[in-house]
Amino acid sequence: MKNLIYLPVAALIFLLAGTEAFAQTVISGKVLSADGSLIPKAEVSTIIPGIKDIFTDKQIRVEVAEDGAYRLQLDQPGIYSLTVRGVFHHTMYIPVLVYDQPSMEINVLMLPKAYKDGRHFGNEGYLQWIRVLGNFNDYDFHSGEEFTLNKDGSISTMVPVTSDTMRIQVSGLNYGMGTSAITPADRYEQLSDNSFVSVLYKNLPADSLEIRYIPNETIPYRRTVLEDRTPNSLPIDGFLAFRNDHDRYWVEPLIAMRSIPFRYRIVDYSFSEGIPPTDQLEFQNSEIESFFDVDWRRSIDEITGALKNSSLHEQQVNLLLVAYVGVAHRANMSRDYLKSIRGNDKLPEFEYNPEIIERIFEEVEPGHTVWARSSQIPLFLMDLQQFDERSVAYFTDLVRNHNSDDLAVRVSQAIVERTAQNYTSVDQMPVYQAILQRFGEGNALLRAEMIFEKQHRSD
Repeated sequence: MKNLIYLPVAALIFLLAGTEAFAQTVISGKVLSADGSLIPKAEVSTIIPGIKDIFTDKQIRVEVAEDGAYRLQLDQPGIYSLTVRGVFHHTMYIPVLVYDQPSMEINVLMLPKAYKDGRHFGNEGYLQWIRVLGNFNDYDFHSGEEFTLNKDGSISTMVPVTSDTMRIQVSGLNYGMGTSAITPADRYEQLSDNSFVSVLYKNLPADSLEIRYIPNETIPYRRTVLEDRTPNSLPIDGFLAFRNDHDRYWVEPLIAMRSIPFRYRIVDYSFSEGIPPTDQLEFQNSEIESFFDVDWRRSIDEITGALKNSSLHEQQVNLLLVAYVGVAHRANMSRDYLKSIRGNDKLPEFEYNPEIIERIFEEVEPGHTVWARSSQIPLFLMDLQQFDERSVAYFTDLVRNHNSDDLAVRVSQAIVERTAQNYTSVDQMPVYQAILQRFGEGNALLRAEMIFEKQHRSD
């Protein structure tokens, strides 16, 4: 196993140990609607990982330029979650490992939100939940202006003009019951809750302003949707295009580790400036009926193939190795569920590559920040190894050194529960000593003692 210097738990992040003088990493590219059209208001933001000082500003926000360009400068290594917001579009959350790469170029192609098509506007009970709010009523839904149905199928209402700059939102128009901006607008802004608002200040009428919504016309973006899509489908939430294809492995494995992975499709860079509707449909053909119908074997094969690429950075390899276990864990969950629901005991066991499992223990440090992406991954890996001496020793080291207290507690409890029968006294357990070393005589230690006693009573 490679010997890297571990930082104290209070330090910023494990990855600093691998970079003597961390250089800045610049992530840049464009944020566009999926078809390549510009989005009038969008931003990219992230939280600096590892900072616990409440007086430190941990957030970085950059506005997307009029031509869609953005540039994000990161001065510290770690796993970041890039939040990309665009008016009329689904918010995207893109995880990325920043280590020592000087730059990455990622184009983000956002999918428009779906807005109501007017089928039920004739139902007053339905229509009452669609209201206009804004600075004229302190954004209060209950005092918001309700819409009425017009003969042409549109809905409209009048709001009082109370200032020379009106900020307007509509609640209940997009599926999900949140608030959204509406056109026309002189510009768009974001409120403190990150929702978008329409700002109007040019040629305002003196007394009242008409707000009109015409289904399939007022909102200027359309999402291309499969005709046979079901309500239970796991949708694709957006597209990513990397100028350097190898850079995808700073992102893709982290997406794969999520307990319920968001469906971000990575597309060829030739689509970086927009995806034609026919291609959007083809990409969305990977949508499935449910989580349990995912082709996990295909995901495993893709990771296995990527691991054969000798030109990848060692940290990208670390991500892929841990992602392999994460996908295997979800495949196992899916199989167990289908067995219980369908009563089919003949479903084949999911086969793992022992060489890849071996590489995890040899190449990925126990203190690596990636283990915190999902606490279920370390537990599943130990279970897969039947809590043998090597896996227990490896994750006991994680309890001592990992920068996530929550992960350390969960892993330590699992080790105590599954290996208590091997000891006559809890203080004989190496993991107990690791808990004492890290947390002192607190709740974590008391909980370990209780688990140990319970296991011995049950025996």
